[in-house]
Amino acid sequence: MFKVFKKPINNNKKVLAGNDIIANYRRQGVCIGENVSFIEPISPVIFSSEPYLVSIGDNTTVSFDVAFITHDAATRVIRNLPDGDSETVIYGTIDVGKNCFIGARSTILPNVKIGNNTIIGAGSLVNRDIPDNVIAAGNPCKVICTLNEYREKHKEDFLYMVSLPYEVKKKFLLTNFNRV
Repeated sequence: MFKVFKKPINNNKKVLAGNDIIANYRRQGVCIGENVSFIEPISPVIFSSEPYLVSIGDNTTVSFDVAFITHDAATRVIRNLPDGDSETVIYGTIDVGKNCFIGARSTILPNVKIGNNTIIGAGSLVNRDIPDNVIAAGNPCKVICTLNEYREKHKEDFLYMVSLPYEVKKKFLLTNFNRV
């Protein structure tokens, strides 16, 4: 089962939904596991010119405006130097583990592996490998804490309401945050 949350931003453009988005990314060559979610309320996830170099593990959620960059186009500068070689280029793979969350507007660069059970904070620039079971964020992205430390720190903040109907959840949240 694939979950995709999509809010169209332009009625003149065709909007892909649900499995259509997953199928489209797979046609581009992205290796996508089972139960992967793409959250796209603003604009789609960006897979650079080599999407077939990207793999995303089972049960992973990718938020909106995430860019998977599999090449270093800055090599154009090297190619244009007097002693440069016109064939110079850098490519690399991106592997996202199982049960991960990639926050909105993050950028993942070539030759990066993100471990299993890892959360990447919004707006991060991931330019190095990130291990299993951690929270990492920033520019450049670095490990902030372990997954267990995060759970312990936020245990009083957790709400258990993922499966609640929309109106019930809305009423609870408005009341809980004094917005009524």
